[in-house]
Amino acid sequence: MTSTRFTVAPVPRWALSIATALAILVAIVYLAIGFGLVPENFKSPPAPVMVVAGLAYLIGGGLILVANRRLMLAGAAANSLVLVLFLVSALMGNATIDPLTLSGKVAQVVLGVLLVWFVKRMGKGRDGPRV
Repeated sequence: MTSTRFTVAPVPRWALSIATALAILVAIVYLAIGFGLVPENFKSPPAPVMVVAGLAYLIGGGLILVANRRLMLAGAAANSLVLVLFLVSALMGNATIDPLTLSGKVAQVVLGVLLVWFVKRMGKGRDGPRV
């Protein structure tokens, strides 16, 4: 019988905690926008979309602690997509750019960098050939 040993490069617990905190911060920003805690003239997608995005970031923040490479990769891809959609929306004049929005975007960029770092650090997860 041949066995294959799988290993995962350790991701520092402090880095996972920071990424989780950033995801929660982003969730709070989206939920604040979704629940209308912004000025009347604030331009954003419809409130239900913002609430769903906020809930997705809350769930994602919890899943970061699972430290699963595939989940990290999916999170990095989704986070990047959200940033690109915001950029397109802002360039079209359909997004408000203010301190609240910018704080959320900075947190998203740092979160994205951490997620990519986690994915690279975890590698393929194999020591040797799969048998």
